[in-house]
Amino acid sequence: MKTLINTTFLVFAVQFMKAQKIRVTYHLKYKTDSLQVINKENTMLLDIYDSNISRFYSEKLYKSDSIRKKGTSEQYYSLDFNHAITRNKTLLKKYYRILTDVYEITEETPNLEWKINSNKKKIGDYECQSAILKYKNRQWTTWFTQDIPIPEGPSFFKGLPGLVVWVYDEKANYDFLLKKLTKGFYDPYPDFDFHSENIVKVNKDQLNKIYINYYLDPYREAKMGKIKMSFVDEKGNEIKNINWNELSKNKQAEIKRNNNPIELSDVIKYSN
Repeated sequence: MKTLINTTFLVFAVQFMKAQKIRVTYHLKYKTDSLQVINKENTMLLDIYDSNISRFYSEKLYKSDSIRKKGTSEQYYSLDFNHAITRNKTLLKKYYRILTDVYEITEETPNLEWKINSNKKKIGDYECQSAILKYKNRQWTTWFTQDIPIPEGPSFFKGLPGLVVWVYDEKANYDFLLKKLTKGFYDPYPDFDFHSENIVKVNKDQLNKIYINYYLDPYREAKMGKIKMSFVDEKGNEIKNINWNELSKNKQAEIKRNNNPIELSDVIKYSN
C-alpha cells in the first residue's frame, strides 16, 4: 500500500513538472514591526513558468487584476504589492508601494549560499530536508522537498534541489508555509510582468530617497490636494479642522516602527 501511495504521488509530481504553469500557494505570517506580538497574515502566490521564470505576489493583487482584466462589474481593487517579485535566471524585479504609487527596482538574481544538512521530516504530504541560509542580516531555516524537484520558493528563495515547503527566520519575523499546488489557473499577466499606470522604475538609492521624503512629509500630497483623505475622531465623526503637524508626527512614529523589511540590511535609516 505504501509503495502504491508513493508511486501515485510521484506520477502527480511529474504531471506538475510537465505543466506549462504551476501555482504554489503560501501562507505568510510576518511582522512589519519586529517588536509586535501579533503577526500580520497574507495569502501569497508563486506562479512558476519554468525553472528560470517565476512571479511572487499577494492573492489580493491577483484577484484585483483578474477582475479588472476580465472587465467584470464586481467592485474589487487592491494595490497590495507587499513582497511582490518577478524573476528570471539573471534578473529580479521588486515592487514597493507608497500611497498610490508603485516603484519597481531591477537587480541581479542573488546567488544564495545554501547549507543543506541531514535533518529530514515530513510536512503535510511532502518528505522534506532542511537547509540554512544567512542572507542580508537574517538567518533562515528552510525545508524543501525533492518530491517536487523545482528549484523555486517564495519571495527571493530559490536554488535548492526541490520546492521550498516551509521557510522562516530565526527571530520569527517572517514565515512562509506551502498550502497547495495547482495548475491551469487564469493568468492576467500574459507577458509575465505586472501592469499599472502607477509603476515607476527607480534604482535603490532613488527608492531610499523617496521613502525618506515621504517620512519627512507624509501628508504632502493630501495637503496639496493631489489625493483625497478623510479623518475621523474616536467616535467616528469626520474631523474638519485637521492638525497636519500632529498627524505627521503620529505617522512618522508609525513609519519608524514598521521598518522591518524581509531583507533586513535594506532597513531605512530615518532621522530622529
